[in-house]
Amino acid sequence: MTRELRFENMIGKTVRNSYGRAIGRIEDARLQPDGDDYLVSHFLLGPVERILRVKAFLGELPTFRALGIGSDRELRPLPWEWFDLKDPDRPILVALEGSG
Repeated sequence: MTRELRFENMIGKTVRNSYGRAIGRIEDARLQPDGDDYLVSHFLLGPVERILRVKAFLGELPTFRALGIGSDRELRPLPWEWFDLKDPDRPILVALEGSG
């Protein structure tokens, strides 16, 4: 069964583990061409905390970067197969369960 989801509807969604703990927000994706379309190969997760997201935004602005204000965006690429997307509004990371 093939199911199609629109990536633009996934941006900003908080990803949680199966215990409900927030582990990141979907900020971007890596894509692979598939005919006339593109398929998501990885979701790029950024921090959940608002202050870290603001600092990363400031770090992308040349004036703030020159002043040493802000920080680099830290995005973690995770394969799309690791996600339970049955409810696209509440994505769950399942691949790392039980690893420690």
